Amino acid sequence: MQWMIGMVSGTIFVGWWPFLPSSVWCVLFAAIAMVALCWRTVAARVTCGLACGCFLGLAHGTVLLQHRLVDACVGVPLVVTGTVSSLPTESRMLNDGLRQRFEFSVRDISPSRCVGPSKLILSYYGDYKIRPADEWQFEVKLRKPWGLANPGSFNMQAWLAQRGVGGVGSIRKSSETRQEPQIAGLFVKHHRLRQAISEHMGRLDLNPEVIGILRAITVADKAGIDHQLWFLFQQFGINHLLVISGLHIGMIAGVGYLLGGIVQRLFFTTGFLSGCLPGALALLLASLYSALAGFSLPTQRALCMLSCFVIAALAARRSGASRNLLMAATVVLALNPLAAVGSGFWLSFGAVAALLWLAKWQQGMGAIPRLFHTHGFMSLVMLPLGALFFGGGSLVGMLANVLMIPLIGVVVVPLALMAVVTFLCGWPVASILWQLAGWPLEQILPWAKGLSSMSGTWLYFPLTANLPQVLAGIVAIILLILPGKSLLKLLVPVLALPLLLPPSPSSNVPSLDTRVTVLDVGQGTAVVVRSGGRVLVYDTGGGNPDGMNMGSMVILPFLQLQGVNVLDTLVISHPDLDHSAGAKDVLAALPVDRLRFGGEGLQYGKGRPCIAGESWRWPGGQVFQFLSPAIETTRRSNDSSCVLQIEVGDYRFLLPGDIENERERTLVRYWGEKLSSEWLLAAHHGSKTSSSLAFLKHTRPQAAVISSGYANRFGHPHSSVIQRLQDTDVSLYHTAAEGALEFKIVPGEALEVSAYREIHRRYWM
Repeated sequence: MQWMIGMVSGTIFVGWWPFLPSSVWCVLFAAIAMVALCWRTVAARVTCGLACGCFLGLAHGTVLLQHRLVDACVGVPLVVTGTVSSLPTESRMLNDGLRQRFEFSVRDISPSRCVGPSKLILSYYGDYKIRPADEWQFEVKLRKPWGLANPGSFNMQAWLAQRGVGGVGSIRKSSETRQEPQIAGLFVKHHRLRQAISEHMGRLDLNPEVIGILRAITVADKAGIDHQLWFLFQQFGINHLLVISGLHIGMIAGVGYLLGGIVQRLFFTTGFLSGCLPGALALLLASLYSALAGFSLPTQRALCMLSCFVIAALAARRSGASRNLLMAATVVLALNPLAAVGSGFWLSFGAVAALLWLAKWQQGMGAIPRLFHTHGFMSLVMLPLGALFFGGGSLVGMLANVLMIPLIGVVVVPLALMAVVTFLCGWPVASILWQLAGWPLEQILPWAKGLSSMSGTWLYFPLTANLPQVLAGIVAIILLILPGKSLLKLLVPVLALPLLLPPSPSSNVPSLDTRVTVLDVGQGTAVVVRSGGRVLVYDTGGGNPDGMNMGSMVILPFLQLQGVNVLDTLVISHPDLDHSAGAKDVLAALPVDRLRFGGEGLQYGKGRPCIAGESWRWPGGQVFQFLSPAIETTRRSNDSSCVLQIEVGDYRFLLPGDIENERERTLVRYWGEKLSSEWLLAAHHGSKTSSSLAFLKHTRPQAAVISSGYANRFGHPHSSVIQRLQDTDVSLYHTAAEGALEFKIVPGEALEVSAYREIHRRYWM
């Protein structure tokens, strides 16, 4: 057991290293492990496991980086040949076109200097139906496995690293060529079966959201789960039901144990099968369900955990549940050393550990009290984990789980899986069974949406903004769940009260601290200014206004992490989607006192256009002023951008939107020396049509920030703009390379700049 503790610790430790040392260290760790084997002490076993874990993590990381696309091949037309190795995810684009996204196992890359990636994620916009296990040759443009880097947002780079993806890109139009079919493994071919099931479910006469839920819990196809539906389930603390994970695998394993026990008692009262049939059948059904889910990372974790428990029981080992759980963690990390960089690993193993601990002192309790006791216990345990990973937790999670876990586990999932079996057998009752599985969901969803509109279902409690209260709440939870009676339990209400009280308003309290954050929203713009409870948001990034966008994916999680529940000002510089796509979601989530926007076509029901000369001041002395546009109109959408200058103490920040050379000249003629700003957000993401020399001479920035996407198709920032900025001795910052950038201004102190990627640097980023 000691060596497993060491190995788990060592593997997790390497996953958080900012850089990987040379391969010589692999030899060193191997030598340490071999030397430690010569002693039989506890310290030697832990040291041996620790060295083995570090060796495994370092070896895996080295191979991962070696199989990544090299810089010289980013954006270069390449020809790749290989196999579609996942279930394609379909989504509708803004132009109503269809995008199919899938994993591609590479057999060959041309030119040969770009050989390296063995797995890609490709996006296809053509007319062919992409099917798993098919052989294709594509002409592609690739980029490194990259992701947005912001506080509070989903870490796409961690997800790509966990899956071993070496490159991400899109297929060039009319370049696809079907290849002669090769012998594909069963691991790839089963995805085609999943696709057939998913397509059949898509033709059911059910609510599209219900179909999305059924697809997610049957074949792990989450294409029908949009961010609104996900957040709806999150509000009730049941979003874990949308992911085939330990709960679902455990339910199916329970069915296997039950069926195995019945068959054993009827037909195999003696012999070898009499002892192993229930466990073997449980493991078989769980494996089949994992295959149906595509052996996704959550199902791999759950299957490994179940296998360790079942195999230990079949081998008649008297190992405790804690040892089996530790063994499962060891196996999971041995198969995927980066499994622990995501929240799923900690949530899965943390939940199972809590349940095993609870079971030790629940003996003798009745079934009904035990059910409610378990749900209440887990709801309390998950609250601090929710604060850590999601910035809050559901206040109605216990009641929702009491209802939904039995409904999903006893009704929906069994009916859906029975439908899968009948579909594979060709029986016509499959659609009827899926209809029956979806019926209770159709009844519950309208009620859930109605309840979610009421306040009190979700408590935003960001760990970073409320660390003392969260720590006090954790202590309260520990005291509450400890068995037995103790006078210390009287402290529970006192310690937990700060968690439940709303944050005190501080919008009128002057602050010496002002923070300007340029978020990493890819090819777009989003800037947040915070001070003394006052918050201004300038632009809301790109995406689909009615679907996934930077407002819901980046801006709102960031604001929630900071404990922001109201906006003083929201500025939408102009109508282009890379600046305005998230506005609707931000307005729906937070009250806004002042709304200003530029250009025509923006319809938000309130607010008014920004006009040059309008200014206002915050209690802390921060001054905001629009420099453009004037009352006159312009045909150019970019030149209608709201140009905002922010003065904080001795520093000025200039946010010019997407203005181009013509509007820059107008600003120079009208404002002259008043344009001077120490910090400049490069106009139009560094486009060659902006940042003219005359404009730079009048703004005289000491530093400039370029907000654009990594390896974007527009070529931003343009080399001529970079050269002009460098010629004027301007320090350059780029969100694509450095992630979110935060500027902290305190009167009397030098301005501090922090880059998210530098602070949270990991070798796989």
